[in-house]
Amino acid sequence: MAETVVVEAALSAIFHAVFERIASSGVVNYFMERKLNDESLQKLKMFLLSANAVLVDAEEKQITNPAVKEWLDELNDAVHDAEDLLDEIAYEDLQYNLRAKSQTGTSKVHLSK
Repeated sequence: MAETVVVEAALSAIFHAVFERIASSGVVNYFMERKLNDESLQKLKMFLLSANAVLVDAEEKQITNPAVKEWLDELNDAVHDAEDLLDEIAYEDLQYNLRAKSQTGTSKVHLSK
């Protein structure tokens, strides 16, 4: 039972972090700069909301059903993968912005000479 509470708390925290990252300016900018539509981002968000809703029910059922426990383990892995992907997106956006600022700064130096 204690393991269930720990798994539930960990997954809830991870879901919260993933939702925050989806809403971050870095992820939104990434989608916009690559002309990916907002619909894709909304689909990802809806998928995660649905998974979170199922998670609540599964937390109780995992005690008596090994298949549910296995599903929760797989969900945990998938959410970690999503979190890693969002980290990569935010990092790429940061690099893009730094390059853009660097190029703008270089242009200004050339113009002032």
